[in-house]
Amino acid sequence: MPRIGSLPVLLLLLASCAGPRRDSPGERPLSAFYDRKGEPEAEGGRTVLVRPFYSKREDERGKRVDILGPLVRYRSDDVYRRLQIFPNLFYSARHSPADQKSWWLIFFPFLFAGHDDFVLLPFGGVSRGLLGYSHFLMVTPLYLRTRQISSHPTDPVTYTVHHLLWPFLSFGSDGVEGGRRKFRIAPFYGRTVERAGATAGFVLWPFYSWRRSEQERAFFVFPFYGRSERATSRRTTILFPFYVREEDFLTGAVDTQLWPFWRRARGTEGFEARRLWPFASFQRAGSSTEEFVAWPFWRRAYIDDGRDFARYLWLTPFYRHVQRYDRRTGSYHEKKALWPLYRNEHHRDGTHEVSVPHLLPVDAPAIQEMIEPSRPLLSLYHTRIRPDGDRETSASSAPTWPGGKGPIARYASSGG
Repeated sequence: MPRIGSLPVLLLLLASCAGPRRDSPGERPLSAFYDRKGEPEAEGGRTVLVRPFYSKREDERGKRVDILGPLVRYRSDDVYRRLQIFPNLFYSARHSPADQKSWWLIFFPFLFAGHDDFVLLPFGGVSRGLLGYSHFLMVTPLYLRTRQISSHPTDPVTYTVHHLLWPFLSFGSDGVEGGRRKFRIAPFYGRTVERAGATAGFVLWPFYSWRRSEQERAFFVFPFYGRSERATSRRTTILFPFYVREEDFLTGAVDTQLWPFWRRARGTEGFEARRLWPFASFQRAGSSTEEFVAWPFWRRAYIDDGRDFARYLWLTPFYRHVQRYDRRTGSYHEKKALWPLYRNEHHRDGTHEVSVPHLLPVDAPAIQEMIEPSRPLLSLYHTRIRPDGDRETSASSAPTWPGGKGPIARYASSGG
């Protein structure tokens, strides 16, 4: 049988991408690389796709643009505008309401700037709210000053700490007699006193450290031995983290672990746990159970917290079956995936999706959003049926040309 060269096949592929389209409902030619469509008037949306490089979605929730997702992402709505150029540039601006306008810009790891902030590493800067501090002043590497202002309405206290050649020398206090104070010469000695009289410190960190308060007495000789004691419980570690034993004196619960290989625990309300890793594990708490055999290949779980119920079954990486039920709203979510053959999902809003094949061994929502512009390139057949009966389907006609070339065209249909 005569063979067709690569050039004619390439021309046919390009022709299928540039061919005429019909925007009327029903079956129509749909390029695997470019698509533009409008949603029903009730949704008021529009989508433009240049697979797998670019996608743009506009609807009542705002605008979402992805370029080589997740490398470049832009999101805007009635409150925020956000831009991410992974992994270095992150920008966010709040433009509504007018009295809460703010913005911040990160060019990692050098620039941290915002409405009240400007830090340029390694030189320094000033920030309000960075890393949880009310005020943050840095002149790298010589000097650093942090301030924390308590939120007490009648007794606000400012806790100021000065750092010279951070992290080697630190000292500070809140200026109140008997209040918070701190002193550290790392790694030789350090001591912190809280307002309630609790103390914590170290000698030759990390080898010896302690913590004392009215509720707890704890010390740790790293990595050999550590103990923490409260009035109702005790925790002991030997060669951390390999041996850990926790005891609850009120309930009689005991949890002993030779991490990660062995665990045996018992407690109140039917709590029980047994583990011999990687061969088998079983854990029960109330009406919830989790177990695995030959980790990580087979795992099953029943989770019931009184509000939601979920059932999971994994045979990694080939099979996943997930069921979730929300008792408050009555919504139900179910997902089945037989990798790499197919994926079948019923969403909480009533939408039903089927993809054949399903090439990704994981399908977290963030990953599904990331691959949405490239979905027609990853599956031969995909359909989405919405609760109102609207159907969106894409499939490859997949004729096989002499020489095994194909598919050369894709088709899509929409409508009830």
